[in-house]
Amino acid sequence: MPPLDEGRVQAKAKEIIDAGESYNYILNVWKSRHFGAVIVGKVLLASVGPGSISNSKGIHVQICGKAGSGKSDAAIKMAKLIDPTFVFNSAVTPQVLFYPIEGFVDSSVVYIDDMVWKSDLGTSVKRITNAFQDGAPRTVTTDGVGIRQVSKKRLTFWVTSVDSQADEQIRDRFILVESDSSAAHLAKCLEMLKAKDAGETTLVEESEFETAVCHYIIRDIKEFFGEVIVPFAKNIEFKGDLRAYTMFGDMVKSFAVFAKGARQFDEHGRLVATEEDFRRAVELFTEFGGHYIDKYTKAELNFLNVLKSNGNRATKADMCVLLDRSMGYVGELLTGRGKDEQQRHGLFYKCSSLTTDGGRPYTLILQEDWDPTKGNNSKIVIKK
Repeated sequence: MPPLDEGRVQAKAKEIIDAGESYNYILNVWKSRHFGAVIVGKVLLASVGPGSISNSKGIHVQICGKAGSGKSDAAIKMAKLIDPTFVFNSAVTPQVLFYPIEGFVDSSVVYIDDMVWKSDLGTSVKRITNAFQDGAPRTVTTDGVGIRQVSKKRLTFWVTSVDSQADEQIRDRFILVESDSSAAHLAKCLEMLKAKDAGETTLVEESEFETAVCHYIIRDIKEFFGEVIVPFAKNIEFKGDLRAYTMFGDMVKSFAVFAKGARQFDEHGRLVATEEDFRRAVELFTEFGGHYIDKYTKAELNFLNVLKSNGNRATKADMCVLLDRSMGYVGELLTGRGKDEQQRHGLFYKCSSLTTDGGRPYTLILQEDWDPTKGNNSKIVIKK
């Protein structure tokens, strides 16, 4: 196989950067290699931008879904489009994130498969995301001597999990999305695997060329580090809490970074976001459901909607019939998987509008005014 033409790669990448199309190009390459929920790829890519922004608190992504639904493949395929210098995809322990490691640099993407938030690793990740710009400190004792270690700066975390295991602290900085585990999706995946075995795939040379272009674009983004301003921010009409606005504002800035080749800098050297960056952030924020404390999975939302359509009352046995699922499935939705802290991820914990009558067996009761988007932001506009 002939070596890649670096001149051709550079010319193509610069053309994309100057046109402000970096985000679209990388996303389209990812879409050509991963078949699944496109929203997953969109948020993974949008989370990369804050690593280059000095006035961002960071955006991170948790992908949940059933085994075999493609959540790991989505993250791995996107990671391959990030220049390897800025990807840390290794066996991660709580200590590793704080130790100096060759090749582990600031502004890296850290991929963690099958995250358990209540583990020591989960605790370390929370601490690091809370200290996005400067890195989180950690003190250890070696031979009776205290040593202060600090994690890398502006790390972006991509994690996967079967359940939407997310407490309030995680929701502050993580976008929670689901992989597609529908029967129709799995059937299409099977057809694509067959097509791949039949040789009906993109030429290897073209695939490597696209990867090289994506790597060049990411290097260009990482070479920039500075402040991004949103000059019309005071005119944004946003009906949500401060945490939601912070995440949304970081998304606007991230889109500006991806389009920086077609953006202006002010007299202070700050990158200036445009209304186009705002519009793209609104579309993405709306598509993944916004930021609110009661962030439900598709299965949980379906459960609550079915219960609501049944007159807001039903026994567990009734719900098994209505959903055509097992008692174990219904039980896990209500109380979470496992015991102790894992139960904090069930509907009884997450949905304050869901109660029981205390009977044996009990009847589930959903308040009449339950609204899955309560506290969310239905419309975000710029006031003229």
